[in-house]
Amino acid sequence: MAEKTIPSASFPDSLRYNLAQTFPVYLQGLFTRSKFWVSFWTRLGSDGRVVKQLTRMRSKYGPQVYVNVGGNRTLLLLDHSGAEHVLKNSPEIYASDPDAKRRGMAHFQPGALTISAGEKWRDRRRFNESVLRGALDGGGHSAKVLEVVRREAAALAEKQGGALAWQDFADAFDRITLQVIYGDRAGTDAALLRRLRKIMREANRVAGLRKSKHFDGYYSEVNGYLKNPRPHSLASLCAETPSTEDTSVPAQMTHWTFAMSETLAANTARALALVLAHPRAEQRAREELARAGIDTPEGVNGLKYLGACVQEAMRLWPTTPLLIRRALEEDYIGGARVERGTQILINNTFNHRDSETHPFADRFAPEIWLEGVGHDYAFNHLSNGPQACAGRDLALFIAKAFVASLLASGRYTLGGPKLDPGRPLPHMYNYFKVKLARA
Repeated sequence: MAEKTIPSASFPDSLRYNLAQTFPVYLQGLFTRSKFWVSFWTRLGSDGRVVKQLTRMRSKYGPQVYVNVGGNRTLLLLDHSGAEHVLKNSPEIYASDPDAKRRGMAHFQPGALTISAGEKWRDRRRFNESVLRGALDGGGHSAKVLEVVRREAAALAEKQGGALAWQDFADAFDRITLQVIYGDRAGTDAALLRRLRKIMREANRVAGLRKSKHFDGYYSEVNGYLKNPRPHSLASLCAETPSTEDTSVPAQMTHWTFAMSETLAANTARALALVLAHPRAEQRAREELARAGIDTPEGVNGLKYLGACVQEAMRLWPTTPLLIRRALEEDYIGGARVERGTQILINNTFNHRDSETHPFADRFAPEIWLEGVGHDYAFNHLSNGPQACAGRDLALFIAKAFVASLLASGRYTLGGPKLDPGRPLPHMYNYFKVKLARA
């Protein structure tokens, strides 16, 4: 059988792609989001433009095409099977270390699992899995996580006036993050997160980075928590879990902090907005809540439908719009040869909203997660394969517990941005403008 040849996009098509996605993603912030630019590109509907453009490009070039992305010749995968092959063989054949991502992440979390390869990746992956799974394995850890989440959700529910906005969610998840990772006494340690976010904003530049003046102070504080960990915190599990010099424990904790605060807050706020905008979904969620309860970790684990709602928010509006890999050796994808060193891009923005492949692409469809349809390599908001998010179960547990706690506290209406269950859902949803009101 003749070897397939992967076509290359024309210069105008590559330019249009960069203007539609590469440029907007960079301006919105690779590691911490800019409120101005998120609002700007949401108004312009940049993600919708990406979906339309890549639908045309797949029709024109096929499911695999080389595109010039930011000056790099990049293999863009527009099919399920190509993404599955790459993710199943990551990081052994396909490493997650494009130059821009590595430079940016190394600025605030050198030694991060997501930019590791080889034996260091295996060492750090074992550590991450052990600690993050341990947080839900009983022994008081999962009960402590639930206690923290319910306490912070209750504080929001008791807010004077009953109206909730994005900043309320952001502040609550900051406190949840600090307490879950570092212990109760860290709940008011806003200085730790301020330092980290200053470094992350610097990292958004990607180019021209030097060691941050906030770096040493931030990591000094992280190490202070590690030396005297509080019971049932992730820090205490870190102290109990075998590690090596290569593990870079403070860097792993920094990644959890980065992922659990702003990112999980955005996903949770969007999930709640979706549930409130779809009366049937809210009714089903409340019925499940009444059966399972949220007083125990077992009850939260039983919230399968609510968990599906959270997954749907992540599918519809992935906070990780792109997965980028680099081929460490020559390989074949779909019968076509891929050279060593090739940069590969899996586009979640497009794949998750590919209406030609998925008839439910633009509607709220939590049932796909209950039926198993969603658990494949088409939807990679938490990635898949060996490099799937090590904290997936913990993130979903926290999000479910938070949404369930707010629903149990009373009735809310979605003040904005509005979502119409009778129309296709927008390709972008600006969580900075989320508003809820007591019904």
